[in-house]
Formats: sequence, C-alpha cells, structure tokens
Amino acid sequence: MWKRPCKHVKRLLDRVFIIFSQTPPKDGKNIFGNLITIVHPMKRSLRHLQTTDGDQLEELPVVSLRANPVLLVLEMVKIPCVTRKYRLIILALLPGLVLCGQDGPSAWGAVFVNGPYKKGWGLHLDAQLRSGADMNQLKTWLIRPGLQYQLNKRNLLTLGYAYVHGIAKTTGVSAYIPEHRLWQQWLYLQPIRRFTLQHRFRLEERFIGPTRFTEGVAIPSISIYSTRFRYFNRLILPWSTKRPFERGLFGAIQNEVFLHATGREKLNGKWFDQNRFYLALGYRPAPVWDLEIGYMRRDVQTTSSLIGQHTWQLAVYLRPE
Repeated sequence: MWKRPCKHVKRLLDRVFIIFSQTPPKDGKNIFGNLITIVHPMKRSLRHLQTTDGDQLEELPVVSLRANPVLLVLEMVKIPCVTRKYRLIILALLPGLVLCGQDGPSAWGAVFVNGPYKKGWGLHLDAQLRSGADMNQLKTWLIRPGLQYQLNKRNLLTLGYAYVHGIAKTTGVSAYIPEHRLWQQWLYLQPIRRFTLQHRFRLEERFIGPTRFTEGVAIPSISIYSTRFRYFNRLILPWSTKRPFERGLFGAIQNEVFLHATGREKLNGKWFDQNRFYLALGYRPAPVWDLEIGYMRRDVQTTSSLIGQHTWQLAVYLRPE
C-alpha cells in the first residue's frame, strides 16, 4: 500500500536535494534568488520599532538564507504521479514564486480550528508562527482563541482574545513587544452559484505593551491603545463540481484590509494600516480538514511610505464535528 507513495516521496526529496546543493555562481547570486548555501548582508535601511501585527518590530541588518522555490516547483511537476491537471495548477503559482524569489519572502505557518458546535455554540482557535524577511528568524507568534455562536447557516458571531508576541533582535540586544487584543467579528457566508464567498468584519481593541528587554538595553517603545477595523473576504474554488465539496483539490483567493479607528497617531499616523492579498492551492482529504499553501502580498503603511512585502503561508484548517 505504501510502497508506491514512498517511492514518489523519495524521488521528490532527491530532486530537492539536487536543487539545494547546486554550486552558486561566483557573484553569489541566482536569477531567482539565493540558494541555501549563500549568506550575505542585505543592503537595506534599518526598520523602525512598530507593531503592525508584528510586521515591523526590529532594527537590524537582515541576513539572507533562502532556497530557490521556483526550481523546486518546476521539478515537482516532473514527478510521474503528478497528473497534467495538477501540473497546470502548480505552474499557476509561478508568478508568485518569481516575486518571492526576488525580494526575500517571509514564511508563516498557521493552524485554524472552528468547532465543534453544540446548540449553535462552538469554539475558534488559530495559532501562527511568522518569520522575518528572508526566513532568517522567528519574528512573531500569536494565539487567538474565541467563542462562536451560529445565528443560522449563513451568519456566525465570534468574541475572542488574542496574544501577539513580537520579537526584536539586533547585536547585543534581545527584546519582545507583547500585545493583548480583544476582538469581535461577524462572518457572513454568501452563496454565489456553486461557490460560497466569505465576508468577515472584525473589530479589535489592541493593548500594545512597551518593549521588554531580555538582553542588553535600548530605548523602549511606549504603551499604545488602538482600535482597528478589518474586512476580509475569501472564495474557495473546488476543482470538483460535486456538491457539497468534501474531498479534492481547490484554489483559494482572499483579501483583507486593515483600517485604524483610534490611536493611529501613535502608530503610522494614518487611517490605512495594511492590505493582504492571498492566492493559495489546497487539498481537502476529508470534510473536516484542509491543507493549504499560498502566496501573500502585503502592503504595509509606515509613517513615510507604503512597503510591499512577500510571504509564503502553510496553513491547516480543522473543522471538528
């Protein structure tokens, strides 16, 4: 039973090893990005200590230590067990791979749990780990539990709490910035033909603490209270036409915009905080869970400019019954 899948996995790992062990050019660069054997300082300005979901928390020259995802995907489509249908979908992710390979992406790992539900009541939990640019270190981790109530099949209300742990490191200094949040949200499921479009409206009360130093001394940040509004929409596009969609391959597209309601003068000074656009490829082995990998383009507003950032995300969605 396991002999054939294991054979394909071994072949994939062999190809990955070949890609990662290539000898880089003498100038230390590659057309799509640096291979894993290259380490060099990035020429970029130091970042300000800020707290935008842990996106800009540190002041340090970043070190690049990243692999070549484009070549990896091109090698994946050569494996015999990947059919023509799957090859086309994998190749559709190449534009995002090229963008990520050029600018040094970060990586996010996430687990989302919704349910089980009894008499309309259920639980929500998501936990995330986020790296810094070039995937060089852990930069943020967060945990976000909540209590849900189903008004009906299309409307879901949630009340929750979140803790965000932002890590800041530089030479001789190690610190973290704690953030506590209260949040309330309304999720509306809009049927569109055989698809369902999710609309999520979330309000957050953010209590951002001052910098806590664990090594060295520097000027700490100040405590901040801010409220923020977030609007999120997401559409899942199953490859199968069967309804309901319980197993199989799917694509996902989503977008989320963040707007400051209060306290913006202590953050970036503007109403707009950030926008996240996301494309993903996923697989549903069973009705109760999904596995998904995708590319996220983040546009983050600082006090002086709008910064574009690239992120890869690996996510698991659980729906216990």
